[in-house]
Amino acid sequence: MMRYALNERFWNLFSHDYTANCLAWRHHAGNPILPPGGSTWKKVWTANPDLLPYQGRLLLYYRGHGQLPGAADENHDRIAAARVEELSPGRLIARDLNDGLPTVDVGPAGAFDCHHVLDPAAVVFRDQVWLYYSAIGAGVDSIGLAMSAGGEHFEKVGKIMDGRAPDVLVHENRLFMLYQKLETHSRYQLYLAVSDNGLDFAPVQEKPVFVGQPGSWDVLSITTARLSRDGDWFYMLYGGSAYPADEPDYFGLARSRDLIHWERHPGNPVFGAGAKGSRDGGAIWFPALWETERAFVLLYEGSPGKYSWDLRSAICMAWMDKPLSGT
Repeated sequence: MMRYALNERFWNLFSHDYTANCLAWRHHAGNPILPPGGSTWKKVWTANPDLLPYQGRLLLYYRGHGQLPGAADENHDRIAAARVEELSPGRLIARDLNDGLPTVDVGPAGAFDCHHVLDPAAVVFRDQVWLYYSAIGAGVDSIGLAMSAGGEHFEKVGKIMDGRAPDVLVHENRLFMLYQKLETHSRYQLYLAVSDNGLDFAPVQEKPVFVGQPGSWDVLSITTARLSRDGDWFYMLYGGSAYPADEPDYFGLARSRDLIHWERHPGNPVFGAGAKGSRDGGAIWFPALWETERAFVLLYEGSPGKYSWDLRSAICMAWMDKPLSGT
């Protein structure tokens, strides 16, 4: 079972017409599909979905924002684990694990992740789940690691490297990590690092491996990429925008044979935010794609507005039916 449905079949679904590609998706009328709720750790936001098949289960890792039960401190981002019982067009049934509490929490005061842990990126490596995440705390924004034998209860390893919004992929017994760094003029671009042991990552090159394309919809910011491999190709879904900072309104599709030189789909962007005023009409992040027998189902973080005036993140759903031929 693949981690994501980013594959040749998905690539071939799209024409050269970005308008037709974006309109081919059906946004769930009841979005968000996994809303914030309750009075505790995810009362404000749900966000950053990440899917991982593991030990016969489909696991969903995601971010909640709020306070722990009985806590008097400020709101924090924390990472939860859930077991997906159904993921199909228009339907998500997911049961939180770890007794309904976050599985990766913020660190103690002064730690590299004392304010927020978010952006989970889970991968199976050496018979365990290695969960990389963005860490906000003392010092610069960084990437942390937690590990689990069963995918539910995690032990933190610590800070791995500087950066944000990682995604990881195992290839030829090595871990490859795409991550974003904030450049001048408040723009994000994607960098690549590699590791033989999952702990010590070395940049493949000093410059980014994927940047905005001049005169295009993603010219000023590239964010929250998700990776997969199918045959000889690596595939990537990513957020992009024609204005600075981390507020993408489209997802693009690209592929590469070496994770350094990328070919954009000629019909980019292939997915867009919802209608203005809708629950996902302001900005979208973190595309987590799943393939069923009859459709490609997309979970993603959506907000009705932007950071400056109406950021209300929640996990949303859209789907695209496959052609009747079943290709």
